[in-house]
Amino acid sequence: PDGNSWKMRTLLAKEVRPVPACEILSSDNFPDDLQGDLLICNTIGFLGIKQYKLNRKGDFTKTIRSGKWENGEMVSTQSKFGEVWGTPNGQKLSVIKDLPDGSQVEEESIGFMLSGDKNFRPTDAVFGQDGGLYVSDWQNVIIGHMQHNVRDPNRDDKHGRIFRVVNKKKPLQKLVKIDGEPIKNLLLNLMHPVDGVRHRTRVELSERESSKVIKATQAWMKQFNPKKKEDAHHLLEALWVHQQHNKRNGRLLNDVLKSPDPHARVAALTVQHHWYNADPVRSSQEIEEEEVEHVAEKSGIISDTPALLTLRIGTLVEKMKYDISEFSAKPNQKVKLIFANPDFMPHNLVFTKPAKADVVAQQALILGAKGFDLAFVPDSTDVLFSTKLLDHGKEEVLTFTAPSTRGDYPYVCTFPGHHMLMRGIMKVK
Repeated sequence: PDGNSWKMRTLLAKEVRPVPACEILSSDNFPDDLQGDLLICNTIGFLGIKQYKLNRKGDFTKTIRSGKWENGEMVSTQSKFGEVWGTPNGQKLSVIKDLPDGSQVEEESIGFMLSGDKNFRPTDAVFGQDGGLYVSDWQNVIIGHMQHNVRDPNRDDKHGRIFRVVNKKKPLQKLVKIDGEPIKNLLLNLMHPVDGVRHRTRVELSERESSKVIKATQAWMKQFNPKKKEDAHHLLEALWVHQQHNKRNGRLLNDVLKSPDPHARVAALTVQHHWYNADPVRSSQEIEEEEVEHVAEKSGIISDTPALLTLRIGTLVEKMKYDISEFSAKPNQKVKLIFANPDFMPHNLVFTKPAKADVVAQQALILGAKGFDLAFVPDSTDVLFSTKLLDHGKEEVLTFTAPSTRGDYPYVCTFPGHHMLMRGIMKVK
């Protein structure tokens, strides 16, 4: 909640992308020390599922970068209760990957799951009623819609896989009846410790007549004492049922706002915001890092003197292209390049030796999961200069000296799949 609207806040330091799905680990079948961890599916570079331990106590130090270019600095702040922060968790993962030349390489990472199959695309992960984690694998060689035609015959729209992950050291989760059950039985499900059981129960309750659900809920919640911490979550579930059925209950809200459980109080504040503070007309959401609205700066040559060429190159939003496809520099001229990424996908800008853009892009693709640590810039003699991998709204200043040999020097985005469209030429003449 923020004022009469909402604000999106950073949950963790992003390691991978694109992320098609996430899931909170909650299962009677999985180990106790993993409960509450966040799982993130990823389909490019790191082909697997990342895992994060979520700190919900507010006793952590959060470090983020503030400012742009060389003036940027790392700023640490102490969190408040109610803020959540994720830190990498999981086990050491290792797979063997086959390379195009027939050789093999070992790939290592930290997380929940990693595959050596270059077409493994975990697009969703959901815990089933047996407590097992069901992972959908899109299993497709083509995943882009900008660099590949949507009608490309190489797209596989007939096959896919679903993996079921269970813990063999613990029994499966006991089945809980939900579909078609009486309302009074469904309310008992809201006391279940597993998130998925309660979630599916709330979905089932959403199909029932609201007046009957609210009447039954108000009778059910009378057994709980708002002053007892062990009853806090059950009363919070009752509050959520009221919220879902658009029935305000000020007395219940007030009880949960004064709960002895601080987590229940934080959750109740969100319900209060929905009911009394949020403006339903406002559809936009603000993002924490973008407190100030920035006016897009024009790309191109800013200044050109014998001593220094200064220019700006940006990305075109949702076009997978640079907004400047060509510029000229003199041999041995110092260049100050401002690279800006307003696009919602991550991009870098890598200069290569003449005619080596495709070679470098393929080397970047082979980096796999560790590519994120290297900004998908391979350790290659064909790479001349490069930026970091920039997320949406980020900028970087790259300073270098143009080659002494005249010629056409390509610049390309080496994030997997982007190089086919994101290209340009620096003409040294």
